[in-house]
Amino acid sequence: MLQAPIIGAFYQVVNAFLLKFIIDSFGDDAEVGNTDLLLPILFYIGALLVHELAWRISHFAWMKSQPFVRADIVTRCYDYIQGHSYSFFQNTYAGSIASKVRGMVMGYDTFWAGVHHRLMMPLLLILVSVIAFGFINLQLFIFMVLWCAMFFSIMLKRSFQLGKLATQTSNSEHQAIGLIADNIANIANIFSFASGSRELKRIKVFSCTEVAQKDYNEVKYDLISATFGGVLYVVMLFSLLVFMVYLRRVHVITIGDFVFVMTMAFFLVDNLWLLVSQVGGFMREMGDFKSSFTIFQTPQSTIDKPDAIELKVSKGEILFKDISFQYEDGGRVFQNLNLSIKPGEKVGLVGHSGAGKSTLISLLLKNFKVDSGEIIIDGQCIDDATSDSVRSQISLIPQDVMLFHRSITENIGYAKENATQLEIEEAAKLADIHEFILGLPAGYNTLVGERGVKLSGGERQRIAIARAVLKNAPILILDEATSSLDSLTEIEIQKSINSMFKASNVTVIAIAHRLSTIKHMDRIIVMDGGRIVEDGSFFALMKRKDGKFKALWDHQVDGMIVF
Repeated sequence: MLQAPIIGAFYQVVNAFLLKFIIDSFGDDAEVGNTDLLLPILFYIGALLVHELAWRISHFAWMKSQPFVRADIVTRCYDYIQGHSYSFFQNTYAGSIASKVRGMVMGYDTFWAGVHHRLMMPLLLILVSVIAFGFINLQLFIFMVLWCAMFFSIMLKRSFQLGKLATQTSNSEHQAIGLIADNIANIANIFSFASGSRELKRIKVFSCTEVAQKDYNEVKYDLISATFGGVLYVVMLFSLLVFMVYLRRVHVITIGDFVFVMTMAFFLVDNLWLLVSQVGGFMREMGDFKSSFTIFQTPQSTIDKPDAIELKVSKGEILFKDISFQYEDGGRVFQNLNLSIKPGEKVGLVGHSGAGKSTLISLLLKNFKVDSGEIIIDGQCIDDATSDSVRSQISLIPQDVMLFHRSITENIGYAKENATQLEIEEAAKLADIHEFILGLPAGYNTLVGERGVKLSGGERQRIAIARAVLKNAPILILDEATSSLDSLTEIEIQKSINSMFKASNVTVIAIAHRLSTIKHMDRIIVMDGGRIVEDGSFFALMKRKDGKFKALWDHQVDGMIVF
């Protein structure tokens, strides 16, 4: 595809040279015949055909390759992004990530178009023009080489500085997009708190103080550079014109030479100016590309070992052995914690917020890595296993169920690749949502909206239960699965969960603020400050009059812990 700019550069010089040849022919005293003009005309037609053919071939090659390259960039970006640790997504705006993926694709288009059309073509034309001047006059050649070298050295230095300013502007723009995306994702909160004006002011302040100011500095620098380049441009053209008039007066060059040089000089200067302008724009766009490229510059803090194995689970026995953990930006959560859960055992986790319940589950799911100690499932340390293989053996029903903006069939079937429609419907029946789905106009093909907003909280919970049923993993985690529901819905959901318990002998860990939901668990673990302070059945713990669990139970209203 690069042959087109090369041929295009020579095509311009050939045209100018043919014009020189014709003018010199008319300038001679001898009569010019038709045969004398035939050769340059044939050359011109031949050059035109080669030029057009080269660009069409280039266009065809572009058509055959570039769409697939762009698709590959998106795929590679997504693959790298999802390889980041859980903490990366906790600390990074989703909108900013999506904006940078788009910036990668646009940056590639800019880079390739810049190299192919905007930079290579004028650069080659400049080189060919300067070399052509050498065939006319050596002094002219030296003058143009020195002027081009001076022009490039000054303007390129300023272009690189412009690129740095562009990177700063792009970083601010990505942040602004991230803020807007975060607001859109939380639009329900903005509506409920009537905070639209407040959020608009927040976006406006950031846009004016961060984005606009950096953009202003960038454009100001570009204006100064363009003005300085324009002065050099005018000085060179004037000097060249004076020099060419002098050479013609002393009969060093012909009229054809004069026309050729001035024609090529205008081509050269226009392309020099175009090149510098394009370099400035190119560096500005590359600044955006560089900002987007931080996706790949941010190292993947993977917690999997290079030789990690596939975890195989049949019984569901879990052992937390002397584990210690603290977050990077917080205090220590666990110090030498020990907990053993038997195969098929149903265990409830209770405690105040910050006690370490959710962190314990995150460690079991390998969202984070323990600082010391081991988490063992069926005799295998999960530190030696891949994250995907660990998570594939665990079903999770969270408090806030996230659904894809896809059909109900796809959302339930997400738990099992290539699940049949019959399997999906059987799972929905166990989750007691099959009849509800059939009552929808599109049935199982109903789109649930972004994050599942078209469904109620209870309906989303039942979808999550159906997923867990379909996945049929040996370990089930309930992370406050019913705490956000009303009492009647909670009772119905709890029935569905209990039906799932009976359908398979899974190991269950249930985090609960509604203590009534774990009353029938085999064991209840009470946590406080990252420590296990009580461990026993519901009735055993209730007998401890000064016990922590008894105090929590006595302070609950409608099953919820209050103070």
